[in-house]
Amino acid sequence: MARLLLISNSTLHGSGYLDHVETEIRDFLKDAGRIAFVPFALCDRNQYTAQARERLSNMGYDLISVHGVSNPQRAIKESDAVFVGGGNTFRLLKELYDWDLVEVIRRAVENGKPYVGSSAGAIIACPSLKTRHR
Repeated sequence: MARLLLISNSTLHGSGYLDHVETEIRDFLKDAGRIAFVPFALCDRNQYTAQARERLSNMGYDLISVHGVSNPQRAIKESDAVFVGGGNTFRLLKELYDWDLVEVIRRAVENGKPYVGSSAGAIIACPSLKTRHR
């Protein structure tokens, strides 16, 4: 059974990164230790990873960014949870396909690995993406 925590935004006006959902993230991830982070929705992956790593570290989690490892598929498989950050949805999706991570993440989540998606990371967890309504 898939376990998803889908967050509309990672920063609420007047608060810091993920401050408004810290309780929900802690409740959802429980005792997960290692979180695989997907920073592809923003251009500056290193800065985004540093921000996410610091925030999740303050919650007691070890964040590993898939863009900074030699085998991103293995990082997903060996993690306790997956966190896909927000930004540009189409940039994110393109990079997920380019890095061959769509099916790896899908299989991990289908097998019960917790998935946290913020903004674009929440959108790509949906059954389909459409750019216009018909």
